[in-house]
Amino acid sequence: MNKSVVEQAIENVRAKSQGTVTSIGHAVTINFHPDRYTPNHKPLLLAIADDGHLKSQFETGTSNGGLTAYCGGERWSWEQRVFGGAYDNAPDHLRPKYGALNFRGYEMGASPRFGSAYFQLKSHILERTTFCYPDSYFEPEDFAVLDHLNYLMDKACSSNNDLLDDYIEAHIHGVISLDDDIECLVLDPIYRSSLVEEQAHKLGVPIKWHRGYELSIQEMSLYPDYRGQQYIELAKGLSQNDKINAKLLGLAVTEQGHNEQDIKKIWHYLARFGYLSV
Repeated sequence: MNKSVVEQAIENVRAKSQGTVTSIGHAVTINFHPDRYTPNHKPLLLAIADDGHLKSQFETGTSNGGLTAYCGGERWSWEQRVFGGAYDNAPDHLRPKYGALNFRGYEMGASPRFGSAYFQLKSHILERTTFCYPDSYFEPEDFAVLDHLNYLMDKACSSNNDLLDDYIEAHIHGVISLDDDIECLVLDPIYRSSLVEEQAHKLGVPIKWHRGYELSIQEMSLYPDYRGQQYIELAKGLSQNDKINAKLLGLAVTEQGHNEQDIKKIWHYLARFGYLSV
């Protein structure tokens, strides 16, 4: 790992950090959809297993959020500003991978808006992670390194943001190795005994399960303004027994050819209102 590049980026964020020095013991998680494919039509989990590490948006050309990770794009420009140009001439594999700090202890990961599964990272990764609140999409002004996280946590806890937006964004700098940096992979039980579970075992990391997501069309229909009535109508056609889950939405993208951005809006309904907490 080219530490001079990574350290330069982290030091630029350290200079922006506020608050007192404290010790934080929360994990960083990276939420994603485990049943998707790479641009060359390879199952995502198998691609990660073959690579042996997680890739940045600049390497994959994909994202569960915005699609602007290219030279001159909004993501590139944002990273240039925040990290002081540290990555302008650096290889893409050193660029940060995006996750969130699970300071609320959510069983489904810190930022479920990005997917039903998540990687939980080992604690040593925190030393090369920077943070901001809110998400970088909102052009935040508040940043922190590990020992100044109390300031961001206080900001997040006092906000009125939607539950899907209440996470502290994490930027993990350098390589994230499956062997060295991943604590476990946590999956929705809808994928038990499925091809997704079979592929997940090839990663060579411990696999755990959360309680799962499921949402009835009836309950979804209570919130027409959340993402739009058109997505409720689309969900009706995708549902089974008048319910949707993560697996059905994955199939809508990978086998039925629905627009992934439309399915993302339905996922937001499922992630926000459909977590099986009981």
